[in-house]
Amino acid sequence: MKIGILTILNVNNYGAELQCCALYRKLHKMGYDAEVVNFLFGINPGHDFKGERLTVPISFKQSVKVRLLPIVQNLFCLFHQKNKKLRNKRFNEFHDKYNCLTKTVYPSVKSLYNADFDYDVICIGSDQVWNYEKGYSLEPFLACFDKRGTKKVSYASSIGLSVISKEAEEVFKKCLSDFSWLSVREQQASELLGNLLHRDVDVVLDPTLLLDSHEWLEVAKFDMCPKEKYLLVYIVTIKPCNYVLELARHIAKQRNLKIVRICRDAYPEHSGKDVQEILTAGPSDFVGLFARAEYVVTNSFHGTVFSVNFSKPFYSVIKSQHSTNSRLTSILQKLGLESRIVPVGSPLPQISNIDYTKTADKLRNERLHSLEYIRKAFSN
Repeated sequence: MKIGILTILNVNNYGAELQCCALYRKLHKMGYDAEVVNFLFGINPGHDFKGERLTVPISFKQSVKVRLLPIVQNLFCLFHQKNKKLRNKRFNEFHDKYNCLTKTVYPSVKSLYNADFDYDVICIGSDQVWNYEKGYSLEPFLACFDKRGTKKVSYASSIGLSVISKEAEEVFKKCLSDFSWLSVREQQASELLGNLLHRDVDVVLDPTLLLDSHEWLEVAKFDMCPKEKYLLVYIVTIKPCNYVLELARHIAKQRNLKIVRICRDAYPEHSGKDVQEILTAGPSDFVGLFARAEYVVTNSFHGTVFSVNFSKPFYSVIKSQHSTNSRLTSILQKLGLESRIVPVGSPLPQISNIDYTKTADKLRNERLHSLEYIRKAFSN
C-alpha cells in the first residue's frame, strides 16, 4: 500500500517539521510504503499564488495580518543573514535526511491538480491544515486535487479554532464527506466536526507523541546544549511574553539553573543578559535541547509535547484562564497534567517536579489507541 502524506511543511517551523518527520517515521516503522508530498506551503517564499483562491473567505484585517507576517519576520532577519542562512541550512539538512520526500516539488495548488499521483491512500495531517484563518487555500489539505477517487484519511488534523464560520461549515461538509477516516488532534475539533458531519471523528495523538524518547534521541543533536544545568524557554508568540521569562527566572533562581532560550527565528529576542539565546537551532538541535534540559517553560504546544516526551518538569503558559488553546489543554487533560497550565498574570506557582508514573501509563494507552486508528484507517 502506497501512502502520500500531505501536511504543512517547508516553512522552517520546528513543530511543522517534527510532526511530519514523526508521522513518516512511524508509518515507515509500521511497514507502510509512505512518502511526503513535497508541497511548498504558502509561507514558503517559493510558493506560487498565481490563480489561487481562498477556500474560505476571511476578514480584510486577517488577510493583511497573514500577508504582513512573513514580511515583518524577514525584516527582523535582515541584519542577521548569516544566522538565517545557517538556520535554514540545518532545517534543510533535517528535511532531506529524515523525511522521504517526492522528487517533484509542488510549488502551487495548481501543480497538485496537474500531478498524476498513484497513491492508494492520501493522508492529510497533522498540524493546523484546516485552519482557514491562516489565509491560504485549504484545497491541498482537503485533497480537492484528487482525480482518481483515492482513499482519503486524516491523521491528527487540526482546525486550530474554537468556532468556525458558516462558509467554513459548508466547505467542510462538502469536502470532508469524501474522507473514509477522519481524526483530529483536539476534542473540541472532534465535537465540532462530528456534529457538522454527523459521523464519528476520532481524537488521536499529535505525531510527535507517537515516537517515544528513545526514538527521538535517534534524530537529536547536542552540540548546542550548555555544559551547565539549564532551564529551557521556548516562546512561539510574536508579541513579547514577559510572564514566561518571569516564571523562568523564578524557577531558575530556586533551582540554580542557567536560562537558555530557543528563539523563534534567526534574530535576537532581547530576553535579557541572564538568558542565553539560541538563534540557529535546527530541528535536531531543538530535540537535543529539550532532551538535556532540567526544566522547561513554554507557551508552545510542541514545546509542551517534547517536555512530556522526555519526562521533564515543565509549565505551559496560556493567554488567560479562558484561553481557546484547545490543542494544548486537550493533551494535558488527557495525560492528567492540567496542573502544569499557568495563565499569564497568575501568581507564580509553587515549583514542583512531576511524577510521570501515571502519565506514562496514560500516554502508552493513547499511543495504542492512535496506532490502532492508523491500522484500521490504512487497511484495505
